[in-house]
Amino acid sequence: MLAHVASAQGKVAVENIMGHETTVRYDVIPAGIFTLPEIGRVGITEQQARERARAAGQNPDEAVKVGRFRYAGLGKAQATGDTTGLFKVIAESPSGKILGVHILGAHAADLVHEAALAMQVGATVTHMAEMIHAHPTLAEGLMEAAEDVEGKAIHQMRKRMPS
Repeated sequence: MLAHVASAQGKVAVENIMGHETTVRYDVIPAGIFTLPEIGRVGITEQQARERARAAGQNPDEAVKVGRFRYAGLGKAQATGDTTGLFKVIAESPSGKILGVHILGAHAADLVHEAALAMQVGATVTHMAEMIHAHPTLAEGLMEAAEDVEGKAIHQMRKRMPS
């Protein structure tokens, strides 16, 4: 655990001492790794999601949906010349519940907080995909990855459908 978790735990402890029962949502703690490129993450990994589905007797290929979007497809990344990176959104199917988000690239540790908020309030990938994002921004990558979860991404190459 990191300093931001300890701070949250301290606030929760004080609230509970004051008689206001509250808890820390350990499933929705964002983390940043300040490497080059940066890493931002919240929730579980694709592998963890698939293992949970398997343990629940579900077919992981049906129960877990993953969307991706590359930084190279973002206008702002092109404008700044920093096109290395990827957004990845892991969701439960068919509910669309966001299980995890992983971002590798410029400002990833800042960008992941939009995903953490979405998870905190129970927003789905549909909500994330439908939210209008300013253009050109790096945050558009989350919207694009959420659209990809739903098979609705239009700003990336798709495999050709058989004729």
